[in-house]
Amino acid sequence: MSPKEVPQGQDTPTGTDPEAKYDRPGYEDKSFGQSVDQDMETVDQLIEESDGDLETAEARFREESAGAPALDRQSEQPSDG
Repeated sequence: MSPKEVPQGQDTPTGTDPEAKYDRPGYEDKSFGQSVDQDMETVDQLIEESDGDLETAEARFREESAGAPALDRQSEQPSDG
């Protein structure tokens, strides 16, 4: 995406929406650090809820994590190798 194609963002205070997903750096309702912290808690919660079934927890994490939009976008891009 060229700089001219970048969508306009809306400047909001970081952390205003605890349910926000982290998609890209820039104008976000959740910072990268806040997303990592939340996802660490989410991992623990999902492992507990799945009675230690890591495959089930991982599948849910890809849907429920704060970084899910970024994970989706990264999985769609071809790898360098």
